Amino acid sequence: MLARVDAGTRRPSTGLLILKELLDHYLDGFDIDQALSAKTRHDYRVYAETYLRPWLGERKVRDITPEVVLTWQRKLLKEGGTKAGKPLAPNTIRLARSPLSGAFKLAVATGIVAVNPLINVPRPKARRSVARHWTPDQTREFLALMEGDRTYPIWAFLLGSGLRIGELVALRWANVDLTARLVRVVDFATYLGHDVVASVGKSQRRGAHGRPRPGHGPRAETASKLEAAERLAAPAYQDSDVVFTKPAGGPYHPQYLSRLLGRYSAEVGLPR
Repeated sequence: MLARVDAGTRRPSTGLLILKELLDHYLDGFDIDQALSAKTRHDYRVYAETYLRPWLGERKVRDITPEVVLTWQRKLLKEGGTKAGKPLAPNTIRLARSPLSGAFKLAVATGIVAVNPLINVPRPKARRSVARHWTPDQTREFLALMEGDRTYPIWAFLLGSGLRIGELVALRWANVDLTARLVRVVDFATYLGHDVVASVGKSQRRGAHGRPRPGHGPRAETASKLEAAERLAAPAYQDSDVVFTKPAGGPYHPQYLSRLLGRYSAEVGLPR
């Protein structure tokens, strides 16, 4: 038996392996491989810590059956995760399944278990909802009410271009040509917790126009004057080459702008 183990034709017993140990193997492995984006790896760790370890972490891997997975999903739908028992949306549970599914694919590939228990457990169905959009008149109303506010150029450009907020906060002057009225979308920002990091964005094809050389494109005189005034006003101004900056310089956090837009919308009586 020992000879077969040494030869690799028989594995040592993995019967005592518990799920949180399997998750560690899986999550540490894709950090090394970097097959997934930094944002996805970060989210997988958050889902594992929040929704998997507290409920299933101490269970033996071999004891996690389709019935156990189904019971876990129903508990989250009914009782929620760690947020004071608030029921979770079906889509959140679908996301929470991702690291569990990946861990069991690893377990099957390495011979720890014979079958992935998630295969026979359906994902919760997402509730269909109709997305709410502003009409052109509502958009004009919002921009008219925001005119004169420091953030007006942000909303005007966001609404006029259709960019994602992650693309807007990462826009650099090197990718703006005001004379040609051209913006090249080649950078994307996302967040890992409170930290904003560069990302490839939702699609590799978004920057198909190519990367301009650093320094390409004229800078607006009005933008330079505004920047100079704010640099004098701020106790410690943060220099950067991003187009839309905070009053003290530096890029915005995508979540901050998203929340700010929601707040302003409510203040002027428009739907979020």
